[in-house]
Amino acid sequence: MGYNSLAACVLDLEKHGHLVRIKEQVDPYLEMAAIHMRVYDNQGPALLFENIKGSKFPAVSNLFGTLERSKFMFRDTLEKVKMLVDLKSNPMQALKHPFKYASVGMTALSALPLKKRWNAPVAYGSCQISDIPQIVNWPLDGGPFVTMPQVYTEDCDKPGIMNANLGMYRIQLGGNE
Repeated sequence: MGYNSLAACVLDLEKHGHLVRIKEQVDPYLEMAAIHMRVYDNQGPALLFENIKGSKFPAVSNLFGTLERSKFMFRDTLEKVKMLVDLKSNPMQALKHPFKYASVGMTALSALPLKKRWNAPVAYGSCQISDIPQIVNWPLDGGPFVTMPQVYTEDCDKPGIMNANLGMYRIQLGGNE
């Protein structure tokens, strides 16, 4: 199955009792983070904040708050990804057990980013960083941060996926540059 979008994942989690919608207005300054931390500490569900003060966008949190939920979200691909990691550690396994690892090549190909046509129409409009919820987690934080975003970088001298890095960092929101 897999998900074509985060929205599809959210609907699937809700359908299976892994997500709660919060319809009341929530302040991104300390309140959202406090709610999230209480739910996380109690191994609670993922949260969809639908009405965030000062933002036209909703936000989802605690997606990976439990191992059970993470396994649920990746239930269709987890075993194949495990096999892919095994092969990276020991490529000779493919020669020793060719039938076991026959489908792993397609899994690897499907993990590569898709090329986007630059002239493709924008289906959902555009936004700026300042449009997303400006969440502040702690009273003495230097401002709003995005915690654990996926940050993709490439080497300027050797562009391409093979010289790229995908990591999760805490990035501070400041301006639209």
